[in-house]
Amino acid sequence: MKKIILMSSILLLLGACSLNEETTKEEKPKEEVKEEQQKSRSEMSQEELNALLKEEATKADFVELNVDNPPNGKYVYVDGEVSLLTEGVISTMSTFTLTSKEDSGNGFYYIDLINTTEEVVSEGDQVRVYGTVDGKDENGMPKITATIVEKK
Repeated sequence: MKKIILMSSILLLLGACSLNEETTKEEKPKEEVKEEQQKSRSEMSQEELNALLKEEATKADFVELNVDNPPNGKYVYVDGEVSLLTEGVISTMSTFTLTSKEDSGNGFYYIDLINTTEEVVSEGDQVRVYGTVDGKDENGMPKITATIVEKK
């Protein structure tokens, strides 16, 4: 009887060890894939990065972003009206306020635009902006660092 108990204990122990090895093997490739994706993003052209941003972006939610610790780095897009443009028209590096109409009311976003296109907009234009959440500006508005602006 002692032999049966000893043998079953050994089998359980070996089974648990092999299960841990399989789990470890599965985790390593996932980490390697993430590293490869990060490396490949750094090697992508701006057009490819913009396409990826548009694909992965979710609609910005003012309530979600207007908190003490917004989800920095999250890919978002927002539709709205351009106001308070720094130079009258968007140039390579511009900032402006974007007013969006949302279910919870109007949302005001500070947009820091790194313009990579030839799209020119001015105050009052209706646009869609794609970018990443970048905390808040000095006035407490949700800040989006954007690389894409499209007229609507």
